Amino acid sequence: MSEAPAEQPTAPAEAAPQEAPAQEVDWKAEARKWEDRAKKNSDAAQRLAEIEEASKTAEQKAAERLAELEQKVNEYETREQVTKWKAEVAEATGVPVDALRGDTLEDIQAHGEQLKALIPTEEPKKGAIGPYVPAEGTAPRGELGSNAEKFAAAVEAHLT
Repeated sequence: MSEAPAEQPTAPAEAAPQEAPAQEVDWKAEARKWEDRAKKNSDAAQRLAEIEEASKTAEQKAAERLAELEQKVNEYETREQVTKWKAEVAEATGVPVDALRGDTLEDIQAHGEQLKALIPTEEPKKGAIGPYVPAEGTAPRGELGSNAEKFAAAVEAHLT
């Protein structure tokens, strides 16, 4: 059985014929066209919303208003509860109320513990304001070099 040799391309693949360039699109005109359509659709959507609102019954309107008011009451109650929790955690941890964050008791407690760990517990030593430098403000000892003497003399002359 003899196999026929596989065909090998002898000529480079022909390039697809290039299409003739189409006319340039006027993008500004296209943008204006779509802007006009959007304005018309916006007006139509607004009219539809007005029609739907007018067709609602008094009961539907009252139910929507009741739902809005219930949501507001829930928001106020939640805010009040969070404020109480923050006060409790602030008292327990010693962290200021304004520094606490969170919406649940667990979140507020965890944040209070994190902040409590950052607050130093030991009292600073009496009179300690910052790093201690033992020779601060004293005059240098020993002989001054010639440049140092000139500088010291100039400073003293300037101060007097």
